[in-house]
Amino acid sequence: MRNVDLQLDIVNSAVQWVDTPYHHHARVKGVGVDCAQLIVACAYDNGIIDDEVLKTIPNYPVQWHLHNREERLLAVLESFGCVEVPKEQTQPGDILCFQFGRVTSHLAIKLDHDHIIHARYDIGKVVINNVQHEWLSRWTKTYAFPGVING
Repeated sequence: MRNVDLQLDIVNSAVQWVDTPYHHHARVKGVGVDCAQLIVACAYDNGIIDDEVLKTIPNYPVQWHLHNREERLLAVLESFGCVEVPKEQTQPGDILCFQFGRVTSHLAIKLDHDHIIHARYDIGKVVINNVQHEWLSRWTKTYAFPGVING
């Protein structure tokens, strides 16, 4: 069973970051954020994680995915208790994982059936996009935030 209220809160938190500039490893609304830190910020804003957990988030170099096979971004998600869910059960507020290179290298939050929100390096800011073929073909996994799935 899903905590629909928490899913909606996550979506609402994410939307507040639209147009925040892209900056690797940053997490300051309106100033800078990357795709992983957008996920972390939404978890923090909704009381899913606290300051102590923030200190334990693993590092992830910018181009890790091009030269290594260790799943650093998935380690970020798992470090604060996100759980993998089957792709066919993806719902708004879930985290979509995309592979560019050897491992997962990009994260987004599902807003609705057709849209995701994410911090895009190539565009230079947080944007809402349609989930189109390029994204669907690179979508490898889905995670739910801690507390979203009960029982």
